[in-house]
Amino acid sequence: MKTLSKNEDKAITLLAASNGEMKRNLLERKSGLAKSSLASCLNMLERKNIVEVDKTSVVHFVRFTEWFKEL
Repeated sequence: MKTLSKNEDKAITLLAASNGEMKRNLLERKSGLAKSSLASCLNMLERKNIVEVDKTSVVHFVRFTEWFKEL
């Protein structure tokens, strides 16, 4: 967790408070991050295998990966 950026830490904290899953637009509102900043943050968290973004429907969901939940 010490290697996370400020924005990544904010996103992880909000996800943890909502049982590890949240709509992307709600995460954007609650974090106060711009869409582009949140997109960059989520891309980095996906690369680190911490979150996955479900883009199969119109509403995107962000959730912790199974690997991260097991830590």
